Amino acid sequence: MAEGAQDRNLKKISSYDVKEILSTRLGLDTRVTVLGHTQRGGPACAYDRWLSTLQGVEAVKAILDTTPTSPSPVITIRENKIERTPLMEAVRLTKEVSARIEAKDFETAISMRDSEFKEYYRAYLNTATPEHPKMSLPEDKVSILHN
Repeated sequence: MAEGAQDRNLKKISSYDVKEILSTRLGLDTRVTVLGHTQRGGPACAYDRWLSTLQGVEAVKAILDTTPTSPSPVITIRENKIERTPLMEAVRLTKEVSARIEAKDFETAISMRDSEFKEYYRAYLNTATPEHPKMSLPEDKVSILHN
């Protein structure tokens, strides 16, 4: 259960809410575990170290390039590219996404995210939505199940 999860009516969903549904509706013996209590990150892999080094290099370059009129940068990763984004632009976009979610304009909120987020979202829908067309058996296979 991710922090900040909410339903379509913007009501917060907690891991205890999910536990209650699994226990009551499905009759499953369910418990809640707080991952942070059982896992503390573990060692960084080579990719983690490489990525943080590249971000650090870009941060130093940003400092060296700064002038008194330069906007404060945030070092970001977009589509596997390390970039500088003006801090105030990043804040504005974050607030705009939040406003779209608050207005329940989920399509616009998703459209404002990067391609990697959209790809993960599509993958989530493909695997977590039982009514999704990709999760349905072809009609000729369904009849086999009923015989």
